[in-house]
Amino acid sequence: MTAAPSGWDEVAVRAARGHVLQSSAWGTIREAQGWRAEYVRFGDPLPVALVLWRTVLGQAMAYVPRGPVLATGDPSGGLAAALVALAALARERGALFLKVDPEVAPEVAAPAFAAAGFRRAPDVQPVLATLELDLALSEDALLAGCDKDTRWSIRQEAKRGVSIRVARGDADLRSFHVLYAGTGARAGFITRTWAYYRLVWSTLIEAGLATLRFAEVDGQAVAAAMIWHCGDRDLYMYGATSDAGRRALAAYALQWECILAARRRGATRYDLGGVPLEPSRPDDPMHGPALFKKGFGGRYLRFAGAHDVAPSALAYRAYRTIAPIYTRALQLRGGPGQR
Repeated sequence: MTAAPSGWDEVAVRAARGHVLQSSAWGTIREAQGWRAEYVRFGDPLPVALVLWRTVLGQAMAYVPRGPVLATGDPSGGLAAALVALAALARERGALFLKVDPEVAPEVAAPAFAAAGFRRAPDVQPVLATLELDLALSEDALLAGCDKDTRWSIRQEAKRGVSIRVARGDADLRSFHVLYAGTGARAGFITRTWAYYRLVWSTLIEAGLATLRFAEVDGQAVAAAMIWHCGDRDLYMYGATSDAGRRALAAYALQWECILAARRRGATRYDLGGVPLEPSRPDDPMHGPALFKKGFGGRYLRFAGAHDVAPSALAYRAYRTIAPIYTRALQLRGGPGQR
């Protein structure tokens, strides 16, 4: 396993714009799945990038999940310089391509992508838009920012016998997997094996990068939410609800507790996770979950999406003929789906 440089997580994860997918823990997870982790610094202390490498058809390919991690102080955060350096790294290694997908607005990222030779490419991470709450607001103000039906549903916790607790140990992780797989079957999204999720969830929880909470009724878990701790933001990464949980409106009380816990942790933002790029489209598979999230308020944010740089345009064009197979393989090998 590749050892991360000293202090890596302090800047890659715990800096304001950090992300769990740029952590040393994520590098360890991915190396267990056949990738090679490389930890690259472009500035002092930022930007940085966890670059994940694989060999495909005899050529190297690289992916920087939700990175590079950028500095604060200006919208681009040093993105242009980091992308130029990553393009040089791809050329030096003779890579088929190197993919990035930083959480940066399209209008901010576009000039930097163009200058470094990156082009729009298939996404690995499915989330291109989100809703974000400002946790500088008081608890009363956050509640007032919810719509009327959501406020009513949150207040049903005691009446419907819902209790919230933090999960502990493998048995709880297994219970979460059962709930999550059931939610996926009902909602039509892909879930992975218990072995995969056990590795990811336990590694991140043990590293202090994630917290799993359950909502219970009569001692039975009926809803769950896993929160990732990314810099000054808590990210609602995975959620699951059973039919009993839906009847008890348990997800509302659970989500509200996650928001309040983020404030107690000192986070300044709460990310409700993926919503559709076109919120008004009812045929979007994320439409139903987005209606739930929208009830909590928040501002709408868009990300630029994945972009590739390819040292050989000819080889890259040939490879793109099998791009759907490649993208699917990445997702099944651990590009984390959301809700």
